[in-house]
Amino acid sequence: MPTDEQKLWGVWGQANGIYSSWAASKGINYYLLFVLYALEGQKAMTQKKICICTGLTKQTVNSVVRSLKEDGYIELAPGCEDRREKQVALTDKGIAYSNNLLASLREMERRVLQIMGNDRAQQMVDNITLYNTLLEKEMEKEV
Repeated sequence: MPTDEQKLWGVWGQANGIYSSWAASKGINYYLLFVLYALEGQKAMTQKKICICTGLTKQTVNSVVRSLKEDGYIELAPGCEDRREKQVALTDKGIAYSNNLLASLREMERRVLQIMGNDRAQQMVDNITLYNTLLEKEMEKEV
């Protein structure tokens, strides 16, 4: 009988696998998908903030950002507070690319959440948020 921790890792891994498979079916990698999701709807954010939002490493985010910049999908601007820290923002071309690429995924997610219903969807968000908050607090005890 799997433990609660094993069950959690199982469903978490399954969800990651589903997103990874979807990304591969579109000819992109999982990391690009997560960076685009982080940048969507944001005016601009630093690579550090992208790392925090996605859980990706600094090196991975930097690699994705470089690739997106080469393709003209993002631009880098000096930070407001620290000019050395670059703000990453989607260009008009990047917004169009992201919208086109992610439209079907967003629609599938909307349908799934609609099938689940507002209450279950909110419970899921609340439970994951609570889990993340408590796990961070537990990890802080080790540091």
